[in-house]
Amino acid sequence: MVAWAPPGLSLIKDAIETPEEGRARYHEIARAAAQVAYDPEQKPVFGGPRGRAETLALLLSIASYESGYRRDVDLGLGKLARGEGVDSCLLQVRVGAGKTREGWSHDDLVKDREKCFRAGLSLMRKSFGACRKQALLDRLSAYTRGRCIENDKLSRARIGRALRAKRAPMTDEAVLASMAKPEPVAPPSGAPAAGNGNDS
Repeated sequence: MVAWAPPGLSLIKDAIETPEEGRARYHEIARAAAQVAYDPEQKPVFGGPRGRAETLALLLSIASYESGYRRDVDLGLGKLARGEGVDSCLLQVRVGAGKTREGWSHDDLVKDREKCFRAGLSLMRKSFGACRKQALLDRLSAYTRGRCIENDKLSRARIGRALRAKRAPMTDEAVLASMAKPEPVAPPSGAPAAGNGNDS
């Protein structure tokens, strides 16, 4: 994300932030996207042992092109936060004054990044399904253009960027297994620590 859209460079009033603030916000964006991409209830757009990782890369690639991860778009600040006045959140989901298929409004998508990525993933799957006869790089054209198009430069840029991302070091199965491990439980407050020499 930092390589695709270096933080802290925007001169737009409501998007101004320091590189450090931007990196911290990017961390939260990536966390929300990962929660969606690795949600077992969500079907990824790519198959294979790293299909969810590739889906995560595509979510973040689309966001980089649609919003540049800009602070104002991410947080819904100012009049430039909505593309053409109708597009919402980092993925610029076209919702207008209405709601997504999931029933979410513009405010819902901006206040909850996971909802933004869930709505975007739903649109991505719809586009991949509608354009399944197209070349892989063109299967996002229904998302970017509203219809399936061959040699669509917008689709090709977004999918191409995602596919060029560094290969995930772990398989989806390994990631999901690590996410399922219970967190260690801290001892109750005031309880003596083990091995403190007062066992006699």
